[in-house]
Amino acid sequence: MRTGVLILSLSLSAQSVLAEQAPTVQVETVALTQQTMTEIISGYGVVSPDTRHVQTIDLPRPGQIVALPVNAGQMVEKGETLLKFATASDAMLAYQQARSAVAFAKSEVARTQQLLNQQLATQSQLAATKKALADAEAAMHAQEKIGAGRALERVSAPFSGMVVAVQAVRGDRLAAAAPVLQLVPAGAKRVLMGVEPEEASRVRPGMAVNVVPVFDNGQRVKGKVAEIFGVVNPQTQFVDVLVDVPDNRLMLGVRVSAEIELHAQAEWVVPRSAVLRDQHGAYIYQVRDGKAHRVEVQTGLEQGGKVAVHGAFAPGDPVVSLGNYELQDGMAVRGSPP
Repeated sequence: MRTGVLILSLSLSAQSVLAEQAPTVQVETVALTQQTMTEIISGYGVVSPDTRHVQTIDLPRPGQIVALPVNAGQMVEKGETLLKFATASDAMLAYQQARSAVAFAKSEVARTQQLLNQQLATQSQLAATKKALADAEAAMHAQEKIGAGRALERVSAPFSGMVVAVQAVRGDRLAAAAPVLQLVPAGAKRVLMGVEPEEASRVRPGMAVNVVPVFDNGQRVKGKVAEIFGVVNPQTQFVDVLVDVPDNRLMLGVRVSAEIELHAQAEWVVPRSAVLRDQHGAYIYQVRDGKAHRVEVQTGLEQGGKVAVHGAFAPGDPVVSLGNYELQDGMAVRGSPP
């Protein structure tokens, strides 16, 4: 009996010694947490004027530009002078002739009315003179509408915005309706960004877009997808996506990076350093009862140094974030809990 007790005692002592000699790894752990992860498509583009809101400034009559104080790229306020325009002499002559025709037609109506009162003219003759007066007045109103009666006109900005292009210079003689300059309202900006052709089908109008200047990462503005083009741009080999950017902080011509937000969902996440990989795939170590346990996982979205994971893990057990390269399944660990 004593022999058996002695053997059992020696066995327990040996196990205790082996347990004391078993390797223990110092690790750092974090808690499994849930957070919203957003799938994105990234691309690059340039801030440009939104041509859907560009207004062309022109004059509906021929003439000459006598002053043009603005340049392309210049910001202007509503009411600010854009140009001064002198009406061409032939347009002025046409207006004067239209006024003379009205005056003559009025005198003819009065004379015919007097003759009718004396029974020396007929009602049809009076009607004819009244029609001639109406035609003359219509012709004069048409000349007035195009400003032919104004020898010099100051053209002001109809809204606050930016001069996109100037298509004439001071002294130019222009035909009627010849474009002088183009103006875009303040805030009417867009980004034409490129995405990979295989990802273009996932983009939809209305999706939120985060836009960041390439050389100023601290400036982030929000936009939204306005249009997706259906062909590959032969110059860039990307599919163009038009993004509305109403924020005035972005200057035209600035190169930007853009992230299109496809969809968001809640995910279990761990630090990137917590995920290891071998020939069997991705895995993490969780600590339970002072020991590390390997858990196979599938990884998902990655943002801000966090990786979404799916698998048979225990949400309440801490995850090893540092020191995991030294671990094996079942190995004892030490370290402060998260």
